[in-house]
Amino acid sequence: MPTPIWSWIAVALAVIFAGVAAYTYLGVRRREETIRRQLARETSLKARLDDVFERASDIIVVHDRRGRISTINRAGEHATGYSRDEVRTIDPHWIFSTEYLDAINALIAEGADGMPRAFRSELSRRRGTRVPVDVDARVLVGDGEVVGVVAIAKDGSERDRLENELRQAQKMEAVGKLATGIAHDFNNLITVLIGYSDELLEEAPEGTPVHHAATSVRRAADRASGLTQQLLAYSRRQGTASRTTDLNRIITHMDDMLRRLLGPEIRLDLALQPSLGAINADESQIGQVVMNLVVNARDAMPKGGTLTITTADVELGAEHLDLIPGPHVQLTVADTGSGMSAEVRDRLFEPFFTTKERGHGTGLGLSMVHTIVRQCSGDIVVDSQPGSGTRFHVYFPRLAAGKSVAPIDLPAVSRRAAPVRGEGVILLAEDDASVRRLVVVELTRRGYTVLEAEDGRDALDLLLREKDRVDMLVTDVVMPRMNGADLAKEVGRVRPGLKILFISGHPERAGAGLDPTGITNLLMKPFTADTLAARISDMMSRKEADGWTS
Repeated sequence: MPTPIWSWIAVALAVIFAGVAAYTYLGVRRREETIRRQLARETSLKARLDDVFERASDIIVVHDRRGRISTINRAGEHATGYSRDEVRTIDPHWIFSTEYLDAINALIAEGADGMPRAFRSELSRRRGTRVPVDVDARVLVGDGEVVGVVAIAKDGSERDRLENELRQAQKMEAVGKLATGIAHDFNNLITVLIGYSDELLEEAPEGTPVHHAATSVRRAADRASGLTQQLLAYSRRQGTASRTTDLNRIITHMDDMLRRLLGPEIRLDLALQPSLGAINADESQIGQVVMNLVVNARDAMPKGGTLTITTADVELGAEHLDLIPGPHVQLTVADTGSGMSAEVRDRLFEPFFTTKERGHGTGLGLSMVHTIVRQCSGDIVVDSQPGSGTRFHVYFPRLAAGKSVAPIDLPAVSRRAAPVRGEGVILLAEDDASVRRLVVVELTRRGYTVLEAEDGRDALDLLLREKDRVDMLVTDVVMPRMNGADLAKEVGRVRPGLKILFISGHPERAGAGLDPTGITNLLMKPFTADTLAARISDMMSRKEADGWTS
């Protein structure tokens, strides 16, 4: 019996429905697999982003659309001292400044088109200390709307440190230029003081009031000269007279002076280690270090107290990062004064920084101490807290045993020997009227004829008129209109081979523009009349032409 048609239709429909079901099942499986892979990729990406978020060295803060803190990364937890659970519940003002929160809220208010913002702010730690931060903030957008703000903050302490070092260097450069200019003027004044006091010492009988006064002036001029050299060394424009030095002996030599400086209200205790190791330093500069530290301690004890100066041989390890580990000599100046805060300690050695009232301090004393110690390859450490006094620990590299210590030089003034005499015509170019007058008087007394000019241009005009008479040129290096180097070049064309002696009170520019052969004929101020006359006599007695050559 033949199969009914409807049976074939049913079979065909069953096959079709089975195919459609199979196709649908395979499509669903493929879609499920695609979704699983996409979710896996998104999960992996989220894991990687979370890892970056946690491992970032910068502080990352996420705010919601209301400006509240949603989360903070591990670096933020470490920087603030708060956990991410805590930052969600506390007042944001506990951590961030008002300027920071205002910037975040302004970004949210601007909407999805808000431009990223970079600004400087502060972050407050849990313990109350503040940290400068550089912030880069931008909005988070979802479905065209602002869903929050992410802020990345970098610790600005290192940047501030570098900026402070730059300002320090600029101040030091300014102080150096100021010191050099002052030293130039001082050298001219000291030259005059030395010259006229020597003349009085030669004329006045010993034991008379005039001789005594001249001796005092001469010694004062010597001390002023020493201070000028210290000023130049501080500005790093002149080398120091370093030699093997006994720190104990310097302090002992200053004992009486220090006690007078401190007054009766402050007790001075010396605890000096016997047989202390030697150091390599300029003794006058070490005296300046001790003096400035003692003055600083005295000012910290207006109602009296105790100042203790201690010396000791020590061995330093690697913990002193600014020093080479090994044997050192330690100088400690400790007071029982008011102490100082961390903010003051951080700025203690800055030029012009002072906590004293206006007119009672220049802010250069401790800056000079720091400069001198560093020039000696040493270091200085300050230990102080408010109300608990201050201790300055100064470290100098200790020399090997057996180094002989040079004696301390004390200025001595005595009657001069007979002045050196000569003959000839000297052309003098000097812009300082007092120095020029002194040199004219002293050289004339010694038999020379002196033609004086107040700058290089006047000297050249004189030479053109009197070129056959002039036997030698004595010229300052730094002068208006025409300096000594330019004058020497012109003289070389007018009178080739004329002997030239350069004088200068400006160490930084003493050799400016001079040929190396000319620098050997350079006399630095302050000088004595005898020294000048002896140099002129020696140069004029030579047969070879040893002046400056272009």
